[in-house]
Amino acid sequence: MLKDIQDYLKTHKAACLSDLAIHLDADPRAIQPMLEMLAARGRIRRVDAGPKSCGGCTRCLPRSLTLWEWAGD
Repeated sequence: MLKDIQDYLKTHKAACLSDLAIHLDADPRAIQPMLEMLAARGRIRRVDAGPKSCGGCTRCLPRSLTLWEWAGD
């Protein structure tokens, strides 16, 4: 699944946790540790989009406002 995450982010450049979960047909709670591991290895990085980028209605879960982007080669 790590390779699938990397391939998706290479292709799409960035994605939020919910997008990755839908694409991988997996529980976001299972994907989160993999994202953290890839970030620790320098393959991806977290980008905090925050409420300023979406209007701040507070309907979204805070973790869904975090984007993950490809940082590898």
